[in-house]
Amino acid sequence: MAKGLGHPEFQAFRPYDFKAANEDYMENVFSKPNMIVGAKSRVGIITCCDARCSPDQFFRLGENEAFVIRNGGGRTATMDVLRTIASIEILSDIKELKVIHHTDCGALSCSDDFIRSMITNNDPLMKDGPFLQGSKQWAEALTYYAFSWKKGESEREVLERSVVEDVQFLRSHPLIKPSIPITGWIFNQDNGAVEEVDCGLEDGRDPRQIELLKEQLSKTLNGEMKSIIGDIGKTAH
Repeated sequence: MAKGLGHPEFQAFRPYDFKAANEDYMENVFSKPNMIVGAKSRVGIITCCDARCSPDQFFRLGENEAFVIRNGGGRTATMDVLRTIASIEILSDIKELKVIHHTDCGALSCSDDFIRSMITNNDPLMKDGPFLQGSKQWAEALTYYAFSWKKGESEREVLERSVVEDVQFLRSHPLIKPSIPITGWIFNQDNGAVEEVDCGLEDGRDPRQIELLKEQLSKTLNGEMKSIIGDIGKTAH
């Protein structure tokens, strides 16, 4: 796979009748009782938007089975991933987060500089036409989180390193509760296997964070107890 030059192969275009598919779903599949808020497994999956990398398929997920967050590369260090996870933590609850990258990912074949240059050059002959005026400023401001290659690394080594980086980013972020296990995985598109990556955590948690949380809770509870005792004393007088 060429590094930094874009993916060499693309699926042939084939129209799909989304309206007919939805009508069939409404008539033959949809069941209102299954549409209760909160995924049944309480598992959140962060993975790539690549159509070939589908947790519904490789995990055989049923309806309302898991929360799935998708973006280019399945990268976690984005505001939208953090916003989404934090919202789920408040509106429902999470028993585990799975970070899943995959082989032959488009983000392996390009770089931030490549994507940025393609937008700023804005070739009027590119497929689907050129970008609007003003795209250059956006291109320069955005981070695309393409995978970085180190000299001599194999694709597997790049993916394992990126999974560890993304898991550890979430694990160390204050918006992600220390009690939630976070695990890392690679979906192998050659054989369909989802293989776990050792991210250096104990059951997906960081024991140091758990201790910090206990210490924080202890201080908070002690402070609240002192406040309550003080209020009782004022009332008694």
